[in-house]
Amino acid sequence: MKNIPEVKNDFGKLYEKLLTNQEKNLFIAAIELGIFQELSNWKSTEELVKKLNINQKNAEVFLNSLVSLDLIEKKNGSFKNLPAVEEFFAEKNDKYLGDSFLSYYDYYNMSSTQICELVRNGPGDGEMPNINSEDLWTEHARLTVNFLRAGMAQLAIRHVSSLPEYPTFRRMLDLGCGTGVFGTLITMNHPSMKAVLFDRPAVLRVAQEVIDEYEMGDRVQVTGGDYICDPIGENYDLVWASETLNFAGEHLDTVIKKIFNALNPGGVYVSLSDGMTDERTKPKEMIMGTLMTALYGNDVGMSEGVIANAMIKSGFASVQSRTVKTPIGEMVMDIARKSS
Repeated sequence: MKNIPEVKNDFGKLYEKLLTNQEKNLFIAAIELGIFQELSNWKSTEELVKKLNINQKNAEVFLNSLVSLDLIEKKNGSFKNLPAVEEFFAEKNDKYLGDSFLSYYDYYNMSSTQICELVRNGPGDGEMPNINSEDLWTEHARLTVNFLRAGMAQLAIRHVSSLPEYPTFRRMLDLGCGTGVFGTLITMNHPSMKAVLFDRPAVLRVAQEVIDEYEMGDRVQVTGGDYICDPIGENYDLVWASETLNFAGEHLDTVIKKIFNALNPGGVYVSLSDGMTDERTKPKEMIMGTLMTALYGNDVGMSEGVIANAMIKSGFASVQSRTVKTPIGEMVMDIARKSS
């Protein structure tokens, strides 16, 4: 007689992973359909059907599914956004994340077939857009503006303004500034500091738009170039770099030494980056966030401690590292100080 198998583990967590893609697709579909923009106030299924011209029966099923995912709530047959969805998806304002999420969905939504092909055969001549494409960087920058000012920039301001040297800062560099949101808003929060935003010329078009939007043109300027081979300026009291040294590759030590030389005595260099731990297997958000580029042969993930060690090697008097909880997962902030 065949025996009943002995079960030592619960496969519940594994089953949850099977549902993850469905949950993501429901969320993205709600953004595409404009559901969240209609649910700032309680609405019945009938009201949504009329407003969005969708199918009555399937709308009810769909809305109930969104409730199960804790995106919206339901009471007496009517629906309404939960607070986080209301803040970031209900209105197309400076914090609206719908366009960003729709773009990132394509980036994060690799099919199992695509993954199997890459794992079996390697990157080859994959169809992933060239990460050095100027048009790609510009497009990414535009989609990232709201993404950064929906929480990341505020986090950066809190940490920078808590530095004991903060009141004495006169000039800062945002290296690899991308959208320019970090550098512009950190500068705007300071009573008198001025800033230089440094990045590729194509990306700086977006940074200049951010500067103009916040009317910071008298205190913030842009400089185009490649930080690996071009001068980055000098006489800075603060250098800020967020997820930019991932692209320095074998030139990391050279770039950090360049940052060291660009700082005034007593200057501070703050780096915010992913910091992969546990033999590059954690945190999950950072591993998943760089999976696509890694499989296509462009592994830009940064291991914990790499930047801090390079800071020490370049001559900084002290380096402090801390784990920072952000909306996109745990990151590492390395703070290096130059001797006075």
